Amino acid sequence: MRAIVMGVGLAVAVLATGCKKEAQDTGPQLPIPQCGNAEYDEKAFAVLVRAMDRTGDIAEVNRRFAQHRATLEGLLAQRHPQLMPRLKPVLDQAFADARLRERTACLLTGISGQREGIASMDAWSRKPETRAITTAIWTRKPAPSEEEDAKMTDKRRALLRGIASAMLLQRIQANIDAVAKDEAAALAVVLESAPQAAPPKPSPVAMETVVDGWLAPALVKIPDGDLADYLNFVEGTFAGDYYVALNSAFDFRAGAWYEQLVEQFDRNNVQTVLPGGAAGKEALVADARRSLHQIGTPAAAADAQVKLAQAERMDPADAAIKTLLAEAALMTAPRMPVTGEQLRAVIQAPNYEQADRFLAKAIELKPDLADAHVQQGRLRYLQGRDDEAATAFDTASKIEPEHPLLNLLRGDLAYAKQDYAAAANYLQAALGQPEGRVHVHVTALNHLQVVLRKTGRMAEYPRIVNAFLARNPQAWNVRLDFADYLLTDNARAEVVLQVIEPVPDDWFPARKVPIVAAALIRKAAERLDKDGKPIGASQVAMQRLLAMAPEPRALGEGICRSGVETTVAKMVLDTSPAPKVAATSLVVCSLRWQNARMAYGIAPLADAVALSGPLPELNNDSPLCYAAATRNVRGFMGLAKLQVNPAQRCNDGDTIAARLQRLSYGSDTGVAQMLDALNRFYRKA
Repeated sequence: MRAIVMGVGLAVAVLATGCKKEAQDTGPQLPIPQCGNAEYDEKAFAVLVRAMDRTGDIAEVNRRFAQHRATLEGLLAQRHPQLMPRLKPVLDQAFADARLRERTACLLTGISGQREGIASMDAWSRKPETRAITTAIWTRKPAPSEEEDAKMTDKRRALLRGIASAMLLQRIQANIDAVAKDEAAALAVVLESAPQAAPPKPSPVAMETVVDGWLAPALVKIPDGDLADYLNFVEGTFAGDYYVALNSAFDFRAGAWYEQLVEQFDRNNVQTVLPGGAAGKEALVADARRSLHQIGTPAAAADAQVKLAQAERMDPADAAIKTLLAEAALMTAPRMPVTGEQLRAVIQAPNYEQADRFLAKAIELKPDLADAHVQQGRLRYLQGRDDEAATAFDTASKIEPEHPLLNLLRGDLAYAKQDYAAAANYLQAALGQPEGRVHVHVTALNHLQVVLRKTGRMAEYPRIVNAFLARNPQAWNVRLDFADYLLTDNARAEVVLQVIEPVPDDWFPARKVPIVAAALIRKAAERLDKDGKPIGASQVAMQRLLAMAPEPRALGEGICRSGVETTVAKMVLDTSPAPKVAATSLVVCSLRWQNARMAYGIAPLADAVALSGPLPELNNDSPLCYAAATRNVRGFMGLAKLQVNPAQRCNDGDTIAARLQRLSYGSDTGVAQMLDALNRFYRKA
């Protein structure tokens, strides 16, 4: 995460955009957002923000969310009036104008690398005609004018339909409707103890509803010529990316904002208080335990630490509080990435020292507290002190043999000691227990997959997961992970769909949609006629894919994961409303998955600008640099023929030419071919 929060005004001041400064731009701006470790072009992003403020796009998102809050607050007041004093500060923070603007920022950083497109939008947004049309669209009212109303003709209707389609207004309206009908209610029931069914998928909105009920009356004073100029921009390649990103900002559940709001609701679902209204020790501990054992994220653990510190001041001799403080310290420790066959990375961290002190005191206060010994074993394992970890787990087992974490942690320890048979047994035992702590089953299955792969027993994995899902059919995360595995293992489409389809559409759409799309595309490729068109059951799968209408990027990812041939990929791309965006996503995914043939065949259809800069999916390398590093000769050739920008430096600071020279030792003919392509396709540069 960036250490310094910079104002967008500063970024605008130092950006050489090639345009004159416009002193009139004094409206509110987005902050430079803090979106995890996401990298983006701050200077170009600042220009984009200025353009969005001119068109009123940001203000419209915030206005809609103010309406969403009113809907949600009304439901909460009806269902949970006793919790409203605790929830109002949460709502005030989540729906604050600055917080919503930052949320929008985080959903738009992905297009900040498209500097040319942003420059064109910057110029477009300065036109009075642009502002008049966009203002009328968002306010849904025509601008005051003495001009006669424009008559509806076939030409004008086609213009309005084009604008609605390019700006994704049908989806925006569906998202607005969903909050009023379902999604605010779904958030309200987070506070209810009974399990709730997933809300239905937002109902689609007909194009005629948008055209006749929204655009026609709002734009009745706008002449056809201005509408045609407006449509010419919003149908462009960059605008396609922009409106996909803006559409996600209207989605109530998109991004980390919604997940954090759910967590805050869950954390504040505590009703045990002292007479003065402050939370008592038991309430604080119960709330912290809920955060640690039912939410289980680092953010939830950090929140638990605050509450536990208050509870400890009330009762310094409570061993359970000290154990929970140690657990929170371990959950908020820096996480080192592990790859391949690793399950842990041994490091030294201040959190470990803090946890050690809490656990030593807890065991001194209460030697028979199983949780304290389990957490001490967990700490010793993370420190690489495996014999001490085993001793702690043995002690815990004598006190509480069915402790919900014990089998998982013992399985990890056995793997570290290279006792793979014992590791597999412990992890399968963890799967056989009720999930007393969040993420135990998902983690155990992930670790078991590593163990089975290490020992050449992967054939057992599907049987184990299917048996688990038979007992736990609503384990949605497990279904997502298993469907991912099945795609990689080239399972038949029906098998993948059987696993993934029970997952609610709104559970994790960013993962579910590409998997479903990949399975349908795989099915659509099974039976083709002599012209390469799907027939029979394959045609049905193709029709279902079209009805599903995945986002262009999700479609590209789905094609990539499906494993189909390039000819089928091109056929599917033709169904996308933004084929260039989908093709770009497909090329990036193909580079990541080392599908050289697909990367080469689809590159000519992709966006050269979008493939010129560093991408998070490629370890912040540019596609050219990534193809060189992975010796993907055909992928490199496709990018070179597309004429992506070769001036972008690689993530190690080298130019692409320097990287290839570094790789050219020995007799690797592939590197020589890439050097030759660099010289041929970029001779003028």
